[in-house]
Amino acid sequence: MAIITEAQVFTKSQFEEISQKAKEGDANGRHLILIDNKVYDVSEFMEDHPGGKAVLLTHIGRDASDVFHAMHPSSAYEVLGDQYVGDFVQDCVVDSEKVNSANFANEMRELRDKLAKEGYFESSKLFYAYKVLSTLAICALGLTILYNYRESTLGVVLSAFIVGIFWQQCGWLAHDFGHHQCFEDRSYNDVLVIFLGNFCQGFSLSWWKNKHNTHHASTNVHGHDPDIDTAPVLLWDEYASAAYYGALEEEPTMVSRFIAESVLPYQTRYFFFVLGFARFSWAVQSILYSFREGAINKSAKLNLFERACLISHWSLFAYWIIAWNTSIYNMILFFLISQATTGYTLALVFALNHNGMPVISQEKAEGMEFFEIQVITGRDVSLSPLGDWFMGGLNYQIEHHVFPNMPRHNLPKVKPMVKAICQKYNVYYHDTGFINGTLEVLKTLDITSKLSLQLSKKAF
Repeated sequence: MAIITEAQVFTKSQFEEISQKAKEGDANGRHLILIDNKVYDVSEFMEDHPGGKAVLLTHIGRDASDVFHAMHPSSAYEVLGDQYVGDFVQDCVVDSEKVNSANFANEMRELRDKLAKEGYFESSKLFYAYKVLSTLAICALGLTILYNYRESTLGVVLSAFIVGIFWQQCGWLAHDFGHHQCFEDRSYNDVLVIFLGNFCQGFSLSWWKNKHNTHHASTNVHGHDPDIDTAPVLLWDEYASAAYYGALEEEPTMVSRFIAESVLPYQTRYFFFVLGFARFSWAVQSILYSFREGAINKSAKLNLFERACLISHWSLFAYWIIAWNTSIYNMILFFLISQATTGYTLALVFALNHNGMPVISQEKAEGMEFFEIQVITGRDVSLSPLGDWFMGGLNYQIEHHVFPNMPRHNLPKVKPMVKAICQKYNVYYHDTGFINGTLEVLKTLDITSKLSLQLSKKAF
């Protein structure tokens, strides 16, 4: 592998050529990224990146300035400096079609700096104290009902539903702390993510960060964003359909052929059914990740803490099911309803966030500005205060994606500002209601279902 030993000046063509070689596995290539017109070689740093290797790989050979500023504290500049290898100069004329996108990005950066000066990125500690305590109160209510009405099937059903809502709300809070929206000292945020995520909800911090950081860096980019890679359960776009059917073996197994011919072409029919299993599926993935991959920052201490909290979560959950239910029937009922409640209430929100919005190829994404990608791939959902609570503030999805570390209680305030800039530069900003948004998701599934049916007929 070629090593860059001293700072040099990179033209655009040199920068892209060296990076492309790295992508192809050429020993003369290097994993270069561009931040604020400075070139950094992250080849040796990827394995140690606190946010995971996958997120860095999405921006090799690309300008990562905006995603870096959106997701890192100022202290990250010190680590970044160790990877510096040279400066960048533009050696070609900028495409006139990209001028509008560049101007839009510049104004979004100006808005970000303005909001930072005005305190919009500073959290209300009272708000988050209320959110944590009120969420824990939901758990206490659910378990109290289970303990006192364990012989009543209705009591078991009600308690399971409430516990499921508790897990959903823990998810939103863990998301907030995972984006470091509350405390400037990131270690405090991480402690709360592990408490609310690993211990209360049963989801690993490291599993979530590895997946979610990549999602934010390359939102709805085919082949990069793990959130839209749900084959062979669901296919969300023509890229995923073509990739799945194109990858089928010349002599497919009975199972793969059955899925291709008799399952995926009818995904709208089972969409709501599979959502009920989402929570349990994510929990299993989370446990497997924690015990196979370890902590995302390679810390043995964090790894031990995460695993201990995950084991404690499932041990306590098993105890409540067995000790606080009077029959096998009620035990199974409590397990299934609590899991399904969280599965539905999490997955419905996740689907509204980006599914049914444009999916971008990697080639197209390389020529687009970060802020433009975040806006056109997101869906805002206008709701009442109760709806805001239910969706955990993620109904302000566009605002969250352009300013991921902004506290959720400030997102409604900046929505009109972001929307105005989008209108000024004719960047599509999608704002709809809960029902209409869900129908859009189903329409997208229906389109890919019909495409899957056509592809299955060609494949077999």
